[in-house]
Amino acid sequence: MRRALGVAAVALALLLPLSTVSPALAAETPAPSPSLTPAHAGLQMSLLPDANGGYTSGAPLTTTLDIHNDDTAGLGPGSVHLELGRTALADRAAVSAWLAGSGPAPALSSIGDARIGALAAGDDYRTSVVVPGADVGALSPGVYPVRATFEASTTGASPHATSVTSSSVVVVARGAAPTVITIVPITATPAGDLLSPAELTALTGPTGALTVQLNGAAGTPAVLAIDPAIAAAIRVLGAGAPATATAWLARLEALPNERFLLQFGDADVAAQAAAGMTSPLTVSSFDPFTNPSGKPPATPAPSPSPSSGSTAPGGIDLAGIAGARDDILWPRGQVTAAEIATMAGYQPADATRAIPILPSSTFASGTGGEAVPPFGTVGGTAVLVTDAAVSAALSSAAVESDATRRGAALTEASAMLWFSPPGSTVLAGLSRADVRSDQGLTAAVTAFSGGQDGRLSRVLATPPTDLAVATTSAADRAAAVTTLNSDAGRLAQFATILDRPDDLIVRERIAIMRLLGVGVNPTPEDFASALKTHRKATTTTLQAVGIQPSNPILISAKVDVPVWVRNDLPYPVHVQLYATAGDPRIDVPAMTAVDAQASSTTRVKIPVEAHVANAEIGLTMRLTSPTGVAIGSTQTAQLTIRAEWETIGLIVFGGLAVLLIGAGIFRTVRRRRGTTVKHAADGMEADQAEGEPADEAPSAGGNPHE
Repeated sequence: MRRALGVAAVALALLLPLSTVSPALAAETPAPSPSLTPAHAGLQMSLLPDANGGYTSGAPLTTTLDIHNDDTAGLGPGSVHLELGRTALADRAAVSAWLAGSGPAPALSSIGDARIGALAAGDDYRTSVVVPGADVGALSPGVYPVRATFEASTTGASPHATSVTSSSVVVVARGAAPTVITIVPITATPAGDLLSPAELTALTGPTGALTVQLNGAAGTPAVLAIDPAIAAAIRVLGAGAPATATAWLARLEALPNERFLLQFGDADVAAQAAAGMTSPLTVSSFDPFTNPSGKPPATPAPSPSPSSGSTAPGGIDLAGIAGARDDILWPRGQVTAAEIATMAGYQPADATRAIPILPSSTFASGTGGEAVPPFGTVGGTAVLVTDAAVSAALSSAAVESDATRRGAALTEASAMLWFSPPGSTVLAGLSRADVRSDQGLTAAVTAFSGGQDGRLSRVLATPPTDLAVATTSAADRAAAVTTLNSDAGRLAQFATILDRPDDLIVRERIAIMRLLGVGVNPTPEDFASALKTHRKATTTTLQAVGIQPSNPILISAKVDVPVWVRNDLPYPVHVQLYATAGDPRIDVPAMTAVDAQASSTTRVKIPVEAHVANAEIGLTMRLTSPTGVAIGSTQTAQLTIRAEWETIGLIVFGGLAVLLIGAGIFRTVRRRRGTTVKHAADGMEADQAEGEPADEAPSAGGNPHE
C-alpha cells in the first residue's frame, strides 16, 4: 500500500434565476449577478429601462418590470410607484453606488404609478410601463437615477404588507455614442497538463463551453484572445483527436475576427517581468504528448499526425492559430512602469516591440474609475488600455443567459460609457471565463460596437496619450516566479536520469504557466494555496527515486549486500549507485550502474569483501544521474561482519554431518542384524512345526542323516 500511495502521489504531481439581482437592479439586499436564487428568497423585482437605458429628452420613457414572488404566500393586487432623480449622477463612482444600493440616496420625484395583478406563490409578472414625456420632463445630457417600488399585501390567514424596490438609470446622450471594441478571451482549464480527449469532447460538443463561446463570437466584431494550449491539446492527439474538437479548431481559424495569442496556459507575463525575466516562459516541445512512449515510430507517421517538438510534419505549429497576432500581451493589471518596459521586450521574432493590454485602473488617470484613452505610452512604451468599468459591466452581461439580468448589465455599461468622450473609441476586455452564454456574449460584443469591425489596428492608429502608472507589482507572484524557476532548474537536473528528460521538464513548465494563469487563483490566498500544492508535488517528484538499504550480518569474507532502488516515477530511470565503506579493510565497488523500471523497486547486489574477522561497519550509499546530479538522499547501511563464523559454521556443520552419517550407518547395521535374527527364528519355528529336529549337531565321524 505504501508503494501504491507513493506512485499515486507522483502521478498526481506530474500529470487547480430570477432571484439574483445585478447592480443595475438592486433590491432590498443586492446580490452579485452570478449568484443563484436561494430557496424562497421572497419578493423580487427588476426595473429595466428600454434601449439599455438610453433616453431622448421629451420622449416617453418605457421601462420593463419583472416581479417574481418566490415565497410560500400569495400576493393580492398591488401597485408600482416610479421615481426619477432630476439631478444627474456626478461620475462613475456615483453610478456604481446608486446601482449597488450604497451611498446616500439622491432626491427623487414621482413620475407615475402602475397597477399589478395578484401573484400566487411562485408566480412571475412581467409588464411594460410607459411614462409620458410630459411626466418625465426635460432632462439635459447625463445619467439619471430611476427607482421602482412595488407594494402589495399577502393573502392567507395572517395578511401583511410586502414591498420591494429596484434601481436603475436612464442615460441621456450628449453626442455621438462611443464605439466599443471588445476583446474576448477564449480559454479552457484542464484537469491535467493539456485538455484530455474526454474534456475536448465535452467542451467542443454541440452544447460544450467552447462551442457556445464560438457561437456567441461568430458574426460579431469581437477581437479574440486565444489560449494556444487549446490548439495544442487538439493537435498533439493527431488522428486520435475527437472529431468535434478538430471541427471546432477549423471553424475558429475560419472566422474573420481579428485574433491574438495569449501566453500558453494564459500565464501572466506581468509576474514574469516582475521577477526580472528577460524573456517569457515558453513550451518548446510537445514530445511527451505526441510520443508518450518515447520510442521512435516503427513506420513514418502520416502527414496529419504530429511527430515531435513544437511542430507537426509540414512545419505546422502545434500551438499556433492561423492569422493570430503574437505581438500582443494581456497580463494582470498590477504592474510598474519598469515592468511594462520589460514586457515590451518580450517581442516575437517578427515584431519590434510587444504591446501590453492593461486596465484603466492601472494608471493614475483611471484610479477613480475615470475613462482613459485606449492607446497610450508609458515612458515611450506603447500600451493598449481597456476601460475597467465598461469591461466589468460587459463581462457580467456575457455570462448571463437570463435576458433581464443581461439587460441590467448592459444598462450599467451604457451609463459608464456616457463618461467617455462622445464619438470616441473604447476598448473593453472581458474577464477570463471558461463558461459564457452565447446570447450574452453576442449582446456584450454588439450592443455598443456601432456596427464597426473590431480591429486593434484602429486603436493603434490613434494618437497615443502619455500615461503614468499608479499600481505596484504583485510581490507574491514575482517571488513565486523566482521560486518556481529555481524548482524547475532542480527538476531539470533530476530529469537527466530519464531517457527523455522532457517527460518531466515540459510537464513542469506547463504546470508553472497554468499556476500563473491570469484567470485562476485570483486572490493572494488562492494563489498561496495553489503555489504550496504545486511545490509539494515538485518535491514529491524529486524524492521519487531513492535507496532502500538493508542491514545484513556478513558471515563470509565475500558476500553480496542487497540494496533496493525505489522508482516511483512512471518512467524507467538510469542511475549510478556509489558505495563507500567506513573501514578501509572493506572492499566495495565504487560505482554500480542501475536501470530501474517504471513504478518498481529494483534489487541491486553490491559485492563486498571483508579483510577483517569481526567489525561493525557503515556502508554509505548514494545515487547520482549519469551526469553526476545527486538523486535522493544518502543512505547508510550498518554491516555486521562475522567472517570467522564461516569457519566455525563449517566445523559445526561438518561435525553434525559426521554424526548424522555415523548415526545413519549405525541404524542401518542394527536394522540389518535385527532382520537376520528374525529370519533365523522364523526358520526354526517352521521346522519344528513339521516334526523335524531342529539343527542337531552331527556326531563325530558320522553323518547325521544316515
